[in-house]
Amino acid sequence: MGGLTVLKQVMAVLSGENTVYFGDMGRAPYGSRSPEVLKRYSEQIVRYMTGHYDLKVVVTACNTVSAVCLDHLRETFDIPIIGIIESVPRKAVETTKNGRIGVIGTTRTIQSGVYQEKLSALDRSLRIFSQDCPLLTPLVEEGWTNEPATRLIVGEYLANLRHSRIDTLILACTHYPVLRPLIQDCLGPGVTVIDPAEECVRDVVRHLTDEDQLNKNNHPERLYLVTDNPDPFRSSGERYLDRKIHKVALVDIGGLESGR
Repeated sequence: MGGLTVLKQVMAVLSGENTVYFGDMGRAPYGSRSPEVLKRYSEQIVRYMTGHYDLKVVVTACNTVSAVCLDHLRETFDIPIIGIIESVPRKAVETTKNGRIGVIGTTRTIQSGVYQEKLSALDRSLRIFSQDCPLLTPLVEEGWTNEPATRLIVGEYLANLRHSRIDTLILACTHYPVLRPLIQDCLGPGVTVIDPAEECVRDVVRHLTDEDQLNKNNHPERLYLVTDNPDPFRSSGERYLDRKIHKVALVDIGGLESGR
């Protein structure tokens, strides 16, 4: 479901583009999966999508996949593939005033060290504070975005970052923008919260502009593919996107894994 926060940005900024969204509901969450499994799953999805649809670009709307699998996917497929991480470190460096940057994400994203590495490459004087938040994704998936329990858990996860005096926080999971009001309230107005989806969409716009591929269609097609539970996806997805979802297709996991 988290990738819908990226899709929402795409539809807002690139309102004329046709979109195909793939939500791997049957095998989620990805945040604690091994790199080998993540590469296999993401490769299967890109192979399916490029085999069934005439795509201009693929966006890996998941920080975990972008952190672990992006190089593998680019080596495997000819189609342009844009990750959600690449432009975020520069934005964070431009934003911070005191050189203290926080990163929250899934266990696998934090363990990959990708944000820490890219931030340090830009400025070795930065102090980077990371925190994995494995309970936040299931809370968002359940729609628990403003419950007392969610507030308590967010506060626990952010306590060390708050005490570290960060002035910039990267939301390194596409689920977390749904909790942005809680996160901002916990950290206070002195901390700037960065949503990677906003930076990712700028990369997509830049790519399509450079390739002269921008679509001016006023009636774009929106297609949604899931590997399980299309009806719950539809109801939750409409809440995420603030719009109706009309086409949800179920993709068989067995066929996906066999390459059909």
